[in-house]
Amino acid sequence: MIDMQREEWLQLLLNELPEQLFVLDQYGQFVEGFGGTFHATRLDTSKTSSLSTTLSKPKADELLQALNSVLESQKPSVIQYAISPLDCQQLSIEELDQLHGEAWFEATIKPLCTLAGRQYVLWQERDITDAHQREQTLKRLSETDELTKVLNRRAFMLELDQAFMAARQAKEHVSCLMIDIDHFKEINDQVGHLSGDEVIAHVARICQQQIRSSDAIGRLGGEEFGIMLSKIGAIQAYDIAERIRESIETTPCEVDGKLIFPTVSIGIAEADDTLSDVKTLLVQADKAMYYSKHTGRNQVTIYYANLPDMKIDSDSNKTKILIAS
Repeated sequence: MIDMQREEWLQLLLNELPEQLFVLDQYGQFVEGFGGTFHATRLDTSKTSSLSTTLSKPKADELLQALNSVLESQKPSVIQYAISPLDCQQLSIEELDQLHGEAWFEATIKPLCTLAGRQYVLWQERDITDAHQREQTLKRLSETDELTKVLNRRAFMLELDQAFMAARQAKEHVSCLMIDIDHFKEINDQVGHLSGDEVIAHVARICQQQIRSSDAIGRLGGEEFGIMLSKIGAIQAYDIAERIRESIETTPCEVDGKLIFPTVSIGIAEADDTLSDVKTLLVQADKAMYYSKHTGRNQVTIYYANLPDMKIDSDSNKTKILIAS
C-alpha cells in the first residue's frame, strides 16, 4: 500500500512540473510524458505516437537528428526549435484555428539508459516563445535605423559581408549600390532639418519597395544608403538602380504643405573573383556614386577598372532643387 501511495505521489508531482518531460526511444517513439503545467505543448505524447507521426517530416527529421546526436555522443545537449501550426499533423482544423502562430521551445536532451537493446533519452522541454519574441524585438531594434526603419550601418555591413562570402563560396553574383541624395544641404537650408529627415525617410521607403526580401538596404549615414543585391550582376543591378532613381525622381515628398522632388546619384559595384573583401566592393561602389554626382547627378554609374576618381564636395556645382508650394 505504501509503495502504491509513493507511485501516486510521484506521478502527481511529475505531472505538476512546469516544464514538460518526455522519455523517447532512439526512433523518436514516446514512452512517457510528464508535466507542462505552464504551457500546452503541441506534441501528442501518447505511447502510440512518435515524432514522425506527430510532426511534419522536416521538423521530425530535425528533432530526430538532435536525438541521435545525443545518443552517439552520450552527452547532454541543449537545442532550440520552432513548431508552427503547419508542423502539427494530428491537430484538427478547429485546433489549428486556436493556435497563435509559431511557438519556440528549448529542450535539454540527456541519454537515459539502454534496455533490451533499445536506447532512451530524457527530453526536458520548456516554452520560450515570449523570451524569443522579446529577443527578436531587441535584435531588430539594435539593427534598425530609427529614422528610416531600414538596417543601420553595422547591420547592413554584416548582411553585405555574409552575402559576399556566400557568393564567393557558391560562385554567384552579388552587387552593391551606393545611393546619395542630391543637393541635400540645399533641401535642409530651404525647408529645415526636420523636413530633410522626412526626405531621407521618403527615399528609404522607395528604395525598399524596389528590392526583394532577399536583398538588404541600410542607412550608412546622413543621406547615404547602401543596397545589397544577392545573386545579381552589375547589368541587372543597373536596371534596378534605374528603377529606384526614376521612382525617387517622379515621387514627390510632401512636407508641411510643400512638395519636394529629390533626386539621387547611384554607384554600382559587382563582386567578382578579383575582390578579396567587402571593403573593396564598397570603395568601388562609392567611387562610382561620386562619378554620378560629378558628371551631373540624378544618374547611375557602374564601376569599372579605369573609372576616373572624382570624389567631390557633394554641395559644389549646385543647381536648384525643385520645391513646389
